[in-house]
Amino acid sequence: MTRNRSAIVLSYLVLCWSVQVGFCQQQDQRTLLNFENLTIDSASQRVYYEQRLYRNPMIGLLELSQTLAKPATTEFVPLYQGVPIAGYRLGANWQTSLLSRTERKALRHSIPAGPGHYKVDFRLHPEMVANFGYKMDPFQTKISLLLQSQLYLTRGLVLNIGVLFPITNNYDTQPMNIRPAPIYLNQFLALSGQDFISGSVGFFYSNQYGVNLQYRHTNLTKPWSFGLEASLTGDYYYPTKGIYYESMDKAMILADVAYRISKRDITLKLSGGQYLYQDQGVRFDFIRQLYSVEVGVFAMKTTKGSTAGFNFAIPIPPGRLAQSKRLRVRTTEEFRWEYSYNGGGSNVGLRYRVGNQLDALLRQYHSDYLRQQQP
Repeated sequence: MTRNRSAIVLSYLVLCWSVQVGFCQQQDQRTLLNFENLTIDSASQRVYYEQRLYRNPMIGLLELSQTLAKPATTEFVPLYQGVPIAGYRLGANWQTSLLSRTERKALRHSIPAGPGHYKVDFRLHPEMVANFGYKMDPFQTKISLLLQSQLYLTRGLVLNIGVLFPITNNYDTQPMNIRPAPIYLNQFLALSGQDFISGSVGFFYSNQYGVNLQYRHTNLTKPWSFGLEASLTGDYYYPTKGIYYESMDKAMILADVAYRISKRDITLKLSGGQYLYQDQGVRFDFIRQLYSVEVGVFAMKTTKGSTAGFNFAIPIPPGRLAQSKRLRVRTTEEFRWEYSYNGGGSNVGLRYRVGNQLDALLRQYHSDYLRQQQP
């Protein structure tokens, strides 16, 4: 009888252990679905991966490190559009490794690229333009919902496409017609561990189309960085039928220098040059990173006048809505909005958005910002 009881207890424990192992394996497989282009190089103890689900790269980094259960010597290398950013080793002895030009060339053979290594990814992105304080209409807004996707063509080269669904508009005379969202090609390049380039061509936000080129020199372990941006654009507009556009005659040339106060995740940024409509001036930004949220205030002085305002960037919950190995539907990882107190009237320091601004993107991968979030 005692022997039978022992056998029953042992069988029960084995069954519980098997169920638990099976559940953990299923959970790990579901977690790995959040990542794309996952490459494990056991020889160099490196894991290359790309994730588009979280605005904060540290969430994906921790999630992947816990799922793979690798030793502390493993180095995790996040990708952006198939391009490696830097290497990170977690733990008490946190390390960040910058990738040299020679090393990046060698990695092209070990990290795959192209559409076959990425999901068909659809994201819901709200878009809002607003003015507050006019006596006749104190709350002027134009709100739309964008259904966007990205087609990964080759390493670093992505086609951004989508459809815009208008919700409300008492801001301007734009008709309430369903129309294309911003459609543009973007090429992201990492020349070395400290030099990055982003080039775009197509139809951008704020009804501007043309070409945009950004360069940034930033060491992801140091406080100082600087950048340049140049573009040539024109106005475009979707009437009820077809498209209306003007010639590309708006030049924008900007330069900036930024300093990061690592202990508080604060960035001080001074920029200036020529904005849209030949408006020349300078701008000062105070930016604070708070986990997955970024908030900032700014002031600027140009030939058209002075202004000040605030901006923020936040993820939109709940994030993942539906997901399989080849398809995903989600809310956007980043909603970015800026407001200036007289932005709609005198157009002081006017500019447009084109996907991720290079300095804002790289700010998310700074070593100190990520290291300070370790549990």
